[in-house]
Amino acid sequence: MAFKSVGQKYGFVSAGDVFRKRLADAHAETQEAKDKLAQNKADTEAVLREIGLSEDKIVEVQTRLEALQQSRLAK
Repeated sequence: MAFKSVGQKYGFVSAGDVFRKRLADAHAETQEAKDKLAQNKADTEAVLREIGLSEDKIVEVQTRLEALQQSRLAK
């Protein structure tokens, strides 16, 4: 059994506990955003292949999209 402080035993929450919880929540949000971005990229590739674009054109489109996204983030 792990050690529990008196405060933990009676249900008190420390500042460290709050900090770790906020840090974990922020990490989860960041991971969700990365997953969504990866899914959007995969969807874009799939649609471009379905309409018959060559691999070279798909790479060009991805490069342009990434540049556009980077310019938006820089603002």
